[in-house]
Amino acid sequence: MALVALLLAATGVAASAAGWDPRVTFDVVRLGLFDPPEDVFAAVMFHYATLPRIVVSLVAGASLGLAGAAMQAVLRNPLASPTTLGVSAGAQFALALSALAGPAATVLPREAWSLAGALAATGLVYLIGRRTGFEPARLALAGMAITLFLSAASAALILFNEQQLAFLFLWGSGHLAQSDWTSATILLAAFAVALAALIAASRAIGLLAVGDQLAASVGLKTETARLAVLLLAVALTACVVTRIGVVGFVGLAIPAIVRLCRPRSVARSLLASAVLGGLALFAADALAQLSSELTGRLVPAGAVTALFGAPVLFVLLSRTRLAARPHQPAGHADGRFHDAGPGLLVGLAAGLLVVAAAALMIGRTGAGWELLAPSGDGALFLARLPRVVGALLAGAAIALSGLLVQKIVGNDLASPELLGISNGAAAGIVFAALFLGVLSRTALLLSGIVGAIGATLLVLWFARRHRDQIAAVLLAGIALGVFLDSIIRIALATASMQAAALLTWLSGSSVLVSLPEVLGLGLVLAATVAVVLAFRRPVALLDLGAEVPLALGLKVRAVQTGMLALAALLASAATMVIGPLSFVGLLAPHLARALRARRLAVQVAATLLLGAIVMTLSDFVGRVAMAPWQVPGGLVAGLVGSLGFILLTSRRKAAGAGA
Repeated sequence: MALVALLLAATGVAASAAGWDPRVTFDVVRLGLFDPPEDVFAAVMFHYATLPRIVVSLVAGASLGLAGAAMQAVLRNPLASPTTLGVSAGAQFALALSALAGPAATVLPREAWSLAGALAATGLVYLIGRRTGFEPARLALAGMAITLFLSAASAALILFNEQQLAFLFLWGSGHLAQSDWTSATILLAAFAVALAALIAASRAIGLLAVGDQLAASVGLKTETARLAVLLLAVALTACVVTRIGVVGFVGLAIPAIVRLCRPRSVARSLLASAVLGGLALFAADALAQLSSELTGRLVPAGAVTALFGAPVLFVLLSRTRLAARPHQPAGHADGRFHDAGPGLLVGLAAGLLVVAAAALMIGRTGAGWELLAPSGDGALFLARLPRVVGALLAGAAIALSGLLVQKIVGNDLASPELLGISNGAAAGIVFAALFLGVLSRTALLLSGIVGAIGATLLVLWFARRHRDQIAAVLLAGIALGVFLDSIIRIALATASMQAAALLTWLSGSSVLVSLPEVLGLGLVLAATVAVVLAFRRPVALLDLGAEVPLALGLKVRAVQTGMLALAALLASAATMVIGPLSFVGLLAPHLARALRARRLAVQVAATLLLGAIVMTLSDFVGRVAMAPWQVPGGLVAGLVGSLGFILLTSRRKAAGAGA
């Protein structure tokens, strides 16, 4: 542990020295330490900008490390952190709302708004975790759902209030620039109070880390103690988010490093997490400043923390044992097999035709609702056709991808975005547009394919190395997705003119869809459906776990790898045409099962139709709900889908989670 601290400190000092301004001499530093003379500009800058930034980096990093260590201990979850539990996203969304409220929001300080949002998000994650026995993988998935919902809501606010919320691009990636000692003073006070309280409660934290039964046997009120510790951690995180923005991975990676060093007590673990967290953010900020100076582009500290945090999470996952099948698929507990008849598919097909016809024929302008006349509005019909068909096919493709992912990992709370595919495609397109100057849509699509393939190969490599822990592959995808999302935020923060257009695409927009792209997506979808149906028996056997198919002679690993490749292809193709889509791939298979589509062929058909209905309807609602402004259909689907995910997760009982 001492070696890690020394390495981080040396990195920070070396990066600071490399980027040191030669005008800041020893005399300037001496004059700027306490009360700098106003006629020495360098001393004033050192006192009011450099020193507060160093203090803020150390204290904010220590606060995040301390908060992450406390969360992981009381929840007994090595994957808990301010980022994965929705704390940062909740605080960020609340601050965005307060910024839009204007003078009315000034009745409360920013910290109060941030705390309210963080508490709301974390409280929801806690309630879900309580119902599922705080099972690590499920709790992380619930936190991801809430984070994505709040991120989608924040993106919607930015789209319609770009000028007022432009600061979220940079601030959302963690920027530590200071102009006075206000933030440093507030963070120091909050950290001191939280550290003292958590050290005093270290015995209770240690008992909760061992288990509720042991803690209750010695008279500890486990629920009260856990809530009190979480409240402290959330309040500390909210204070950090208010002052410097969202800094990812410090609260997750640093406690993981400390845990690998096996500290002798809870108090030492908390102190070590705080010390290493402070040094980590100090080093990251020093490297960010050096990178900004060398490249001429502003690099927030959150970028650097993501760069080292994602690999640490991968190492953590490789050392963490997770249940490969958190629960058995629903619907077979009573020993009877109920399957939907052909009437289900006929009804869904009819519903899709109605939704598609409405999307094609109905519009809304400032004058009110309008019905397209086929004889006189042929040009408008042809303009809408690629958009509607593109949304329809993209929804079907991402839905089938979700079904395949759920079959592969044996977890019906899985979805394609957990593989990091959408984020990989988005990263490829953003970097091509911003740094290579690529403007043609074809070139952007090719760049996105490269990014999606790279993300998929990385997750497949991880899956191959952890053959007995398929559920861990989901969390590896989360790590990769958060990593890529952080990089995208940095890129957008430095691209003022192109950021709005890219943000629209990242929200899942069908505005620019062309007929050739639609035809290409249709061919990919048709070919994939044919392959899945040709291998329907091996895919269906995956529902029985690993042992039974192996006993029947099935090459389980080969089937899982092949289906994962198909799922990646479908998700990549949909992302290329529409943009990243969230939770359509989760909801459609769930709805199909709820409608008693059990046999694989029927389940595939129902899932395709439901995914197409959800995405087509979302795109239609986004087009007409706030006319003449348009909300990207992917954003509407993400908002609705993440809410559905939260409801589905909250219905799971602890017994089911522990199966």
